[in-house]
This record gives sequence, C-alpha cells and structure tokens, in this order.
Amino acid sequence: MFAGKVAIVTGAAHGIGKATAVALAKHGSCVVIVDIDADGGQQTAQEVQQLGISTLVLPIDVADSAQVNVMVDQVITQFGRVDMLVNNAYISGGYAPVAETTDETWNRVLAVNLTGYFNCARAVAKVMMAQRGGAMVNLSSGAGIRGSISAGVQYSASKAGIIGLTKGLAADLAPHGIRVNCVAPGVIDTGLGTPGTGWTLAELERYAQRDVALGRVGEAEDIAEVIVFLLSDAARFMTGEVIVVDGGASLAHRRKKEV
Repeated sequence: MFAGKVAIVTGAAHGIGKATAVALAKHGSCVVIVDIDADGGQQTAQEVQQLGISTLVLPIDVADSAQVNVMVDQVITQFGRVDMLVNNAYISGGYAPVAETTDETWNRVLAVNLTGYFNCARAVAKVMMAQRGGAMVNLSSGAGIRGSISAGVQYSASKAGIIGLTKGLAADLAPHGIRVNCVAPGVIDTGLGTPGTGWTLAELERYAQRDVALGRVGEAEDIAEVIVFLLSDAARFMTGEVIVVDGGASLAHRRKKEV
C-alpha cells in the first residue's frame, strides 16, 4: 500500500505512535521515529527493521521549532521525501483542579501538544507542497470534544486546539493536494496508563464495562489501523475530518450494567 513512501510518526516510542509506526511498516512505508525517548524509539525501530523496512530514529522535542526543522532536513537527506505525517506526541501534565494548575504545566502541555503539532505540520507542509501531495493525521482525544475530569484543563484545551488546527490546515493545504485529518481516541490501553488518571487495569475494565458500548478498553492497534486508513488512498476524498474511535463511549445511551 505504501511501498516507496516515507512517514514521520511523532511520539513513536510507545503506545499509539509505536503501533502506528509498525502498522505503516507492515504496509511497506519507510518510517521516521520521532520521540524524545531515544531508548524507546530504538525499540520501535527494531520492530520496524524486523519487517525489512528502513527507519530513522530522531530524539527531538517537537515543541522546539528549530529541532523540528533540523529533523525534517535529516529526513530529506536520508530519504529524499516525506509523504505522511502522524502528529501523536503528547504529554498530559497530570490532573489538578484548574485553581491549582500552574503556568508551567499549562505552557508546557500546550507547547508539546499543540505548538508541537503546528511545528511539525509547518515543516512537513513545505516539503509536501513541493511534492504536490501528502497526507497528515493529528491525534486529538475525546477530552478535546467533551472535556475531561481526569486529565486536567490543559490537556482538554490542547486536544480541542488540535481539532481546530486540523481544520485550518486542511483548508490551507487542500489546494496543494495535501489532506489533513484527525483521530480522537477514547480510553486506550497504551501500556502507559490513561493520561493523568493513574487508573489501574481493573479500574479501566470497570469503566469499559460501564461506559463503553462495545464493552472494552481500546488497544493502540485499534487507533493505528484508522490512522493507516486515513493516510491511504482509500481516504483520498477525506480532509478536515475528526474521526472518533472510542468503542461507542460517546453515545448518548450508556451501558446500564452494574459493575
């Protein structure tokens, strides 16, 4: 599906980013693994290389536009092109009531989760515009649509901003043949815990049985496959869309079973 193409995946050391990098590699794409966690990035690279796919690990902070610009230059030097971007890197900042949320927490979360996406999209857009085509997927969250009582206002605000960023990018880049879409996952077991909650696996399972129509917590691969679809030609007439992937947790009618 993606033979000869090159994808950049941020936050690819763990969870959804890692699952996406591996899924893209399975479909033939070279994968650039971007994550501030260099060791985790190398572990993802090993899985990609086992599939016989070329990869590059770049441990950068996406909140720093200078680092992002250097990253894209390195990708062009090694691969000569960028066809796909998956903006997935995030931090939550942890939960605190708004009255106790610090400037430092607010600024850092917005810098990584929103400005970081902008930095990567801007740098990659310049390459894709010259190529006359490409596709981007931004990762938002159900918290960006409904808010969150467990991840802090800074996390919800950043994820809502990603939706607006996606729509703005989609309108701006469509004339250049570049599609930009957004995925808003529900609660996903990424192996790192639910952002800001500290929930145990048992608590996640109780939540799923009570509030998720399909009765389970999502897996990283559930989101990765949707991302692959949006990047593929199967979604060639889709741009500016927000796809909620939450197992039906956002349905008005909740499961009533006591757990």
